[in-house]
Amino acid sequence: MKLVAVVILSAVGVVLADEKYRDLDDKLDLSEVLSNDRLLQSYAKCLLNKGPCTPEVKQIKDKIPEVLETHCAKCTDKQKEAGKKLAQEVKKRHPKIWAELVALYDPEGKYQKAFQQFLNN
Repeated sequence: MKLVAVVILSAVGVVLADEKYRDLDDKLDLSEVLSNDRLLQSYAKCLLNKGPCTPEVKQIKDKIPEVLETHCAKCTDKQKEAGKKLAQEVKKRHPKIWAELVALYDPEGKYQKAFQQFLNN
């Protein structure tokens, strides 16, 4: 019986590990994006449906609704930190882009409170 429990718990652990967004790790150089306004603008256009997307940014864009809905439950710690840093910098340095992103991805404001808590942790 104990062996069955160990096997089941191990299987659950593997499933949970696979539930993370592993395919997004290390595909974007965050420091490059934040230091290059032209690149940031290009990525923002993709996210706002105003321009073409690179494969990496398209992967992120496709996951945004789920990330907001689940409060980044499948994000790795590294992805959470990168997301916080990126969001804080865009809010501060590009408030117009930030406002457009919020209007597109959270038009009803239902994720704002949870997202603020995420940024403040």
